[in-house]
Amino acid sequence: MAGRNRLGGADQDWWAIWPEVFDAELAAYAKLGISPRTIHKGNGILILEADWPVEGQSASMLLRIGYSPLHPFFRPAVSAPNETFERHQNPHSRELCLLTQEAGQWDSYQLVADFVQERLDHLLLALAARRESRSDDAAKLEEQTADPLMPYFAGASEDDSVILFDGQAPLPPAQHGLLEIVCSPRSSRTNGAAFEGVLRQVKASNGAGLGKRFGFAAQPQGFQVVIGRWVKFTPPATADARELLRLAEEELSRQAVMQPASVRKVNQAGRGPLSITGIVFPDEATYGSKKNGSGWLFLAARPALGDGATVDAPQLIRGERAGRDDIFSRLPIAKSLLTKKVVVVGAGAIGSFAGLELARAGVGEVTFLDFDTIQPGNSLRWPLGRSAWGRSKSQALANFIVENYPWTSAGFAEGRLGAAFTDVTALPPQNALAPVFDLLRGADVVVDASASEEVQLALAHHCKRLGVPYVVGYATHGVAGGLVARFLPDGEGCFICLNHHWKDGRIPQPRVDNAGIVLPVGCNSPTFTGGGFDLQEVSLEIVRTTVGLLSDGNYDPGAWAVAVLTLRNEDGSRTLPCWEAHPCPPHPQCCGA
Repeated sequence: MAGRNRLGGADQDWWAIWPEVFDAELAAYAKLGISPRTIHKGNGILILEADWPVEGQSASMLLRIGYSPLHPFFRPAVSAPNETFERHQNPHSRELCLLTQEAGQWDSYQLVADFVQERLDHLLLALAARRESRSDDAAKLEEQTADPLMPYFAGASEDDSVILFDGQAPLPPAQHGLLEIVCSPRSSRTNGAAFEGVLRQVKASNGAGLGKRFGFAAQPQGFQVVIGRWVKFTPPATADARELLRLAEEELSRQAVMQPASVRKVNQAGRGPLSITGIVFPDEATYGSKKNGSGWLFLAARPALGDGATVDAPQLIRGERAGRDDIFSRLPIAKSLLTKKVVVVGAGAIGSFAGLELARAGVGEVTFLDFDTIQPGNSLRWPLGRSAWGRSKSQALANFIVENYPWTSAGFAEGRLGAAFTDVTALPPQNALAPVFDLLRGADVVVDASASEEVQLALAHHCKRLGVPYVVGYATHGVAGGLVARFLPDGEGCFICLNHHWKDGRIPQPRVDNAGIVLPVGCNSPTFTGGGFDLQEVSLEIVRTTVGLLSDGNYDPGAWAVAVLTLRNEDGSRTLPCWEAHPCPPHPQCCGA
């Protein structure tokens, strides 16, 4: 359709830009014997309604077809407002799932009428196979992913509030009970009452725990433990919080006929400044013919008056699966990292990003060693912004990890490694290196991002002596290049060997921009120029190398010992990041002597 190349105003309706496309769309309906009715046409939105013939059925199916304002580049939306399907349909909007969410599913050259005809037939065949218990046939016809109920309620939830729970926990065996939720306030621009909750324990009405206790090692500031209530039933197709709360009350009243004292306890315990009601139900956690997991909806009501007698309208609170397996299912190698420990020496522009990425990857413990504080100018190439200005780099990073990556424990040690003393009154109470050596001995890998030759030489020596793998990485002046190298305790070459190979020219040194130095106003120490967008190239290779060494063979660390990065050509122009891999054999003047 050559007309699709015609230009139009950015705010112009697509059918005005491409009238021939609009005509072709209507002609496709006519070819199928369908006469669509226009429900809305304006401001870029076109919604049609059609009585769609269904093979094998005497009655037609009412469909509403919404065209994207960016048609034909984006897929349409199709709903069946009078139908209720077991799967592949949003229970609230009745919108049908005719395509998967994967990229490339929608063909922008296919006319919508033909698309609906093709995909609707496919969907109805899959539903029929499920209805007739032909699971194998259904699996061939539909995407083999779970279709849980929980996500359909997310769009109606209160802004910025969430309750986290262990998605692997089974459905509680009782019909109702108590919830123990650790709640803490959250900052929000749109919701002054926003909070985070962690469902720590599901309990029976008598307070006995049902299933495993859940939670994170560190509690957020200002937390409080809220006792809520829960009831088991599958919610109907409504996202109205008032109606859901009414249905929960109705279900509890029904259960009170047989268990009046138990329900009374639950209702009494669930009252408070923040009243939380949980609705739990069987949900499809993994693809299959049965509801094989548990889903949660949460409703929160808050007092409008100080006496607690009046409550605001209840709000639907988003529930999210946040158990260890829920989080790390996206990165299977994380399971081999959860027990590992890494010490990061140097929490500057490279070590800071590397340490955070190691925490994100699931490394069980990350400890930062750095003497410096964060200056506002550091923000150009440091992961944390204004909230960290003036703080210790190592402590700020450790606190951030504890607050945001609960499966990683983080520590910090402050002080300048190897610093000499002349003032006897300032001497430490113990051997100055004892705490450092304790950290090195306990590490599975030591990452050196200090960019200090003195630190590199000392750490390389002592890591080899202590039998700890050593990974070093840095960028050159002006971020023209960089280096990441690893040395294993039983390896043939070492960091000193690498220095000798540089002198001999056997291994190239990373490119340097000698003009890439600046002395910031009010600062007594020159620093290099460069941004985080370039420096992270080094940080990420440090992480890949470290993960490879830690993952027990689940992630390839690469066959090289030294990786040299080039980011600038000899004339200073930018080049695509280019890594060169090199071995580091023993040098005759060092390990090869």
